[in-house]
Parts: sequence; C-alpha cells; structure tokens
Amino acid sequence: MVDRASAYPSARQPQRRLAAHIDSLRQLQAFNDRGGIPVHFDVMRSIAPEIEIDGRVDACMSLWATHTISGFVTKPKYDAAVMTFRFVTRGHVTYRHRAGNSIGTPTHATLVGFEDLREVQASGSFSALSGTIAVETLTAADAALMGDSRGLSSLAPVADIATPGMKALACSLREIQRRVQEADPACDYVLPLVQEILSYQLLSAWPKRVEPKVCDRVDVPSRSLRMALDYIEANLSGPLTLADIAAAAGISVRGLQTRFRRDVGQTPFQFLIDQRLKRVHQDLISARNAALPVAVIAKRWGFAHMSDFGQRYRRLYGCTPSETRRSTA
Repeated sequence: MVDRASAYPSARQPQRRLAAHIDSLRQLQAFNDRGGIPVHFDVMRSIAPEIEIDGRVDACMSLWATHTISGFVTKPKYDAAVMTFRFVTRGHVTYRHRAGNSIGTPTHATLVGFEDLREVQASGSFSALSGTIAVETLTAADAALMGDSRGLSSLAPVADIATPGMKALACSLREIQRRVQEADPACDYVLPLVQEILSYQLLSAWPKRVEPKVCDRVDVPSRSLRMALDYIEANLSGPLTLADIAAAAGISVRGLQTRFRRDVGQTPFQFLIDQRLKRVHQDLISARNAALPVAVIAKRWGFAHMSDFGQRYRRLYGCTPSETRRSTA
C-alpha cells in the first residue's frame, strides 16, 4: 500500500472540532483545500451543495455526523489504513470498490476500508453517524479477543442493525458523538480509552461475512466432492435435487451432506443457493442486462418465488436487488 499523504500535508491533522456548513461551491472548495480529512468532497448533478458536518478528527479515532440535502460524492485523497463505519439514519450511501459495490441504509450499517475504495456516493436527503478507527488498532483488539490475529477480512461490509449487539453499538456511538460535540478538553485524555472500548464492542457485535467457502478444484480433499461441485456449476440454472448431485458424485445423499459440511462449511442446498445468488448479482451489475427485469434474471438462475429470493439476496448482500441495480446505473 502506497501512502500518498505527503501530497496532502494537512490531511492527518487532528481537529478537536470539525464543523462545517457548506451551501456554495466556493465553500465546498474551501473545505476541501482546508484538509484535515482523507477524502475530497464533490456534489453530484448539483450547483447548490447543502452539506453539514459536525464531529472530531483525531489520529486514533474520528467521529462525525453528516447531513445533506443535495447529496455528495467523496473520493479518497490517499491510501489510509483505517476502517470507516457508518450508521445511516436517512437516505442511502453507495460504496464503489474495485471488486463491486455495497450499500448502507437506515436498516444496514457499513464497514469499509480504503484499500480498494474508489468513491462513496450519498443520496439526497441523507444523514448518518460515521467514524474511523485505525486498522492497526482493530487488528490488535481482534488479536486480544481471539488470542491471535485473524485480520479484519472476515467482517461483513454490511450489517443488519436490528441485532442486540448492533443496537448497543449504535447507542454507544451516539453517546460518544454527543460528548465529543461538547468539546470537553478532558476528552483528549479519555479518547484512547474510548477507542479501545469501541474497538472491542465493534468486533464483538459486527457480523462475519456470509459467503460460501469456495473450494479450489486442486485442493478439494475428495474426488466425490470435486465431482459434486463441478456438477452444480454445470447445472446451476436448471432444476437440481440432492439425489441428482449425489448420483453425479457417486455417493449417497447422506455422504454428500457430510462432505459439504466438513469441507465446504455449508449444506449442499446452502451452497447451491449462494452460488445462484452470486450469478444473479453478477447479472444485475452487468450493463448487458440493464434492460432485463429483476424477476427475469432471478428466474434465469432458478428462483421461482420472488419474495423468498428477495429475502435471501438481502441477507447475502445487505441490499435489495433493485438497490444493487440502481447503484450501478
């Protein structure tokens, strides 16, 4: 990772109080020139920006509230070794990564790093509470919790905020933000402790990625499992039963289920559904399928009941199929 912070000497300067009300392009340019944050603001299809930011920027942890009528786009100024978390209270936000997109809504919080982030787009009438914590800090907290460091790649980019742990995390953030806004000088001494506590709470509450464990064909431990995976891939869009897959693999249905749980970490049915959802997702973000209705794409990959399909898709990707399509339009 190349650190280009030297090109922005003010980008890492702590700011006990970061407060801005931007309602003109001149003010927006002045805010960008002032520095202090690692992103560059722009407005989308608007010559009258309306953006309010209130919070605090520190080397160890930053917290800020954002409100906008106009919407905005931000792009990283440099590669920052931080994780950004965001709880949306109104509107939605889209993160565009090199590997795909993720969407934050009032029902789903987001956690993203800078390593492959291209831009962030906030909708009009958008509000959110956001923050950053250094990757080094979260990695150390993860190691302390688990006894060794697994890294942060297992954390889901999108999290349902309805769980008790996520609700508690959101409450903690709101209370910390309220105290930060009071600008108490004593907060300088307390902030490192708050950062440590918040890191542990985030790691404990935030869900892990819900993805199938895709087995490399070379490393699949058994010939029968490899044959089952190949058969599923070749017939993904058609009707499939466990008996069909087991027969293609030359084992019993029970043996098929045992091998999948042991070596893939999922049941055959879960693996099949997730693979189909991935194909739907790929088709939704492809320009070649822009004219096709979502229902047609879903049926192409074996989903006959749209309600069930929509629920499964949202659990895996944190947004609806229609939101995925809009985010790539």
